[in-house]
Parts: sequence; C-alpha cells; structure tokens
Amino acid sequence: MVLDWFSNLLRFFLLLPLVLADPRRAREAMRGHWRTAIGVGLLSPLSYILVLAALRQGAPLSLVAPMREMSMMVGALMGMLILREPVGPARLAGCGVLAAGVILLSAS
Repeated sequence: MVLDWFSNLLRFFLLLPLVLADPRRAREAMRGHWRTAIGVGLLSPLSYILVLAALRQGAPLSLVAPMREMSMMVGALMGMLILREPVGPARLAGCGVLAAGVILLSAS
C-alpha cells in the first residue's frame, strides 16, 4: 500500500508544475472527466489490494503476478473493441503470448 501511495504522490508532484503554469488549460482538459478521474483514483489501489489478499490466502506469486499484468491486455482489447483504437498484429500477438503464459503457469 505504501508503494501505491508514494506512486500517487510522485504523479501529483510531477503534474503540479503543469497545472500551476496554466490552471485554465488544466480545467479545460478535465472538463467532463472529473467523475472518471475520481473513480480511477479511488479504484486503482484495488488491484494491489486484491493481489495482497490473494497472496495472503496462499495463491502462488508465480501465478498472481502474471494475472495482475493481464490488465494491460484487457486495456488493449477494450481500447480496440470499445474505442475502436487501431491494434496492430504485434500487440495482438503480445496479448496472445501473455494469455498463453498465464494459462501455462496455472496448469503447472
């Protein structure tokens, strides 16, 4: 949890100069996105908390860690399906390799 809080604190201090330099531009950029930003901010620690809970219940780290990294794959696929983002063959192959690796780790 401490790592997650420090990561958020670092992001805050990295973005602060940009906001202070042009507060009007920052407000314009956030217009209509406040709910999403607050939701992400509140839910982002949840993945880390779930990892810690799984490890505490005895799940092997060799399976939990790759499963957590599948969020990148899910994000890429959701971007492709929902936002109609272009996804090249390399990204699709990466998603397939990641899924296959998790399946192989869970089978062993």
